[in-house]
Amino acid sequence: MRKNPERLEALKRLALLDTAAEVAYDDLTRTLAKTFDVPIAMVNLLDADRDWFKACIGVSLVESPAETSFCEIFFHCDDDLLVIPDTTADPVFSTHPLVVGAPFIRFYASTRLSFEGHTVGTLCIYDVQPKQVSAEQVETLRVLRLATMEALAQRTRAA
Repeated sequence: MRKNPERLEALKRLALLDTAAEVAYDDLTRTLAKTFDVPIAMVNLLDADRDWFKACIGVSLVESPAETSFCEIFFHCDDDLLVIPDTTADPVFSTHPLVVGAPFIRFYASTRLSFEGHTVGTLCIYDVQPKQVSAEQVETLRVLRLATMEALAQRTRAA
């Protein structure tokens, strides 16, 4: 699914990969980190072989290899939003290299970003501590997802 040609063409039409920081995405990421009180938050685009971070807090990298992608899960499920309160107790994530090894991720929440009917990225957060979230926080994640997808759509309309 990650290497699906139609999906990759949709991602290419966004014209966001490897672009400079933009206030709209940085603001969304800051709001997400503050709302969930987490050290790591990002707007993540899922390229063929990497996750590229359009906006990121708490990680000095600008991309990570697809092999270590938490967000790969969105190519294998129908859910648009996932909250994993304790990655060590989750059957999908408990053996993930970033859970069993540094940085020892213990909490993951993410929402799918879609464009032209394809999964092109995620809005995601991580913590090194397990975490419970409120219904209000989950609703905020849904709202921020819509705002992020609107920012994606506006960018393509302007191009």
